[in-house]
Amino acid sequence: MEATPIIGASLMIGSSIFMYIVAFLAVMAIGGYLTYRTSPKRKQRREDKRNSER
Repeated sequence: MEATPIIGASLMIGSSIFMYIVAFLAVMAIGGYLTYRTSPKRKQRREDKRNSER
């Protein structure tokens, strides 16, 4: 029964690394979604500015 704490600790470390990877992917997905959503608006604003100057 001596190996049980070591196995538990390694499982904890493994799951925490897995959670870090999942969190990183979630942040990347949210960031990419927000960037994708705001860039067309920015493009539209730039075109509006260009048209209003003429």
